[in-house]
Amino acid sequence: MDCQRIYDYIGASGVALVAVAAVAAYLCAKNAIYLTWIGWAFRRHIAGLVRDPSRLDAEAGARAGNPLIRIFSEAVREACRGHDDLRAELAFLFHKNFRKVNRAMTLLRLASVISPLLGLLGTVMGISKVFRVIASQAVANPALLANGIWEALTTTIMGLAITVPVLCLYYFFRMQISGFQVELMEYAGRFSAPPKNR
Repeated sequence: MDCQRIYDYIGASGVALVAVAAVAAYLCAKNAIYLTWIGWAFRRHIAGLVRDPSRLDAEAGARAGNPLIRIFSEAVREACRGHDDLRAELAFLFHKNFRKVNRAMTLLRLASVISPLLGLLGTVMGISKVFRVIASQAVANPALLANGIWEALTTTIMGLAITVPVLCLYYFFRMQISGFQVELMEYAGRFSAPPKNR
């Protein structure tokens, strides 16, 4: 199929849907890889600290490439300096270090909201095109009507086909990020607590 024929088939809103789908696919792949990597590296870092707590170096960890290790190290360092509210400190550090991830998540959510609206826009535009063709003809051809409506509904199908998986992945990533916050709170509290007397 050539580009003009595809454009005639899906229209301007279909082209916009393809662009939204491409951006959403990129963001989903990027977030899946990134969140998996930082979670794996953080858990590996914590496992090393559990085996040997003397390896805890808050200064070096605060400069790490992994945002979870940075947040953990900065929170432990602040707690060692006497910062009382660990939860507030972790929330601030999480917001500061996850700014790019949160921006990508917002764009992913936006893609899931825009897709069905673009699909509906394509359907309305397609149906109005069908009615223009009908108005220009003396006798309406039922096959032409059915074909025009079928083409108009294609964008709605495209919009829903984008929205459903993107929204599922969005909530999956949100759950993963929430799990990171819980893990950070647990481990930061454990490593910043004063050692127990034996």
